[in-house]
Amino acid sequence: MDIREAAPEDNHELQELQAQCPMGTNLIVSQVNTPDFFARANAYQSCRVYVACEDERIVGSASCAVREAVVGGKIGRVGYEFQYFTSPQYRRSGVAHQLHRHIEDQLTRDGAVLSYLAIMEDNLPSMRLFEREGFNLHRTLTMPCLLVFKEMDVPSGGTIRPATEEDLGAIAELLNETWKGFELYEPTSADLLARFVARTPAYSLDSLLILEERGEMLACLGFWDWSRVMRMTVKALSSKMRMMGLLLDVARLLRPMPHSPKPGRTLRQIMLTPIGFKDPGDLAALLRHLNNLALERGIEQVFCVCEPGHAMLTSTKGFVRMDTAIRLYVKPLRENVSIGDGPVFVDGVDLS
Repeated sequence: MDIREAAPEDNHELQELQAQCPMGTNLIVSQVNTPDFFARANAYQSCRVYVACEDERIVGSASCAVREAVVGGKIGRVGYEFQYFTSPQYRRSGVAHQLHRHIEDQLTRDGAVLSYLAIMEDNLPSMRLFEREGFNLHRTLTMPCLLVFKEMDVPSGGTIRPATEEDLGAIAELLNETWKGFELYEPTSADLLARFVARTPAYSLDSLLILEERGEMLACLGFWDWSRVMRMTVKALSSKMRMMGLLLDVARLLRPMPHSPKPGRTLRQIMLTPIGFKDPGDLAALLRHLNNLALERGIEQVFCVCEPGHAMLTSTKGFVRMDTAIRLYVKPLRENVSIGDGPVFVDGVDLS
């Protein structure tokens, strides 16, 4: 079996194979990068997509990114691995193992001190695979899903507007203050933010909102429209989601409520990134404003990810919310390297 870096001409074959490989055990979702398979990876400054080939046919793929981040209280290089999938005909034949070994070797050459993965609570096959590869569960994070179904009142204090290039320095300061002391956070700057906006498909300065009052920036909130870079289709619902659907159906008899996703439904979702705030009430105002924008655009769900109990979650009061557990798996690539016991930051970009 040959492992090589993917090329643009692999686009269609990768999309076809990805469509054959839905994720999950109880909640099963098909995810296909579209219209360009490689657009998903372009959100990272340094990223590689690999394919496993048998007789010149692609039978599996995996991707990785490298960035700077806080590890054990110090800045180091870390690797993030994502979008592993294997042809159904080649499962349990070591394809994912060979892809991971190839990626780990590359991450080591790139100077990464550890690698990490973010796996949804229901994806047991992926958890078992990477446990065998030497990854350990470090932390369980929360991914709240805010259901968009009605217009919400927005507090009148302050001004909400899209960011401009001149705002990026103040946004960087706010983000660094919000996530100071969080493991895996990469301190940012106006230049790094400008590069992220420029390279990320379906993202622009119009996707980055700020709340200011008397010239002071109180909160910022970016949103990435997943539906413009991937097609997410529900194949089967988990028991938790089915129960949530029943509760919503009952509550709808009394007042307007959202509908839960149904099998066969292609979802329209946005992931929040970046997020910065001085007070959860300021972030709440931006979230309510974004809810109304999403409603106009036909977006059904808004996601973010954070530590359980983080102050950010208090800003979601008034929303109908479904939470999913995200398992953060970590594997040191050097001796005497480990993530500290403090809170952990995972960017919303990693969850797409």
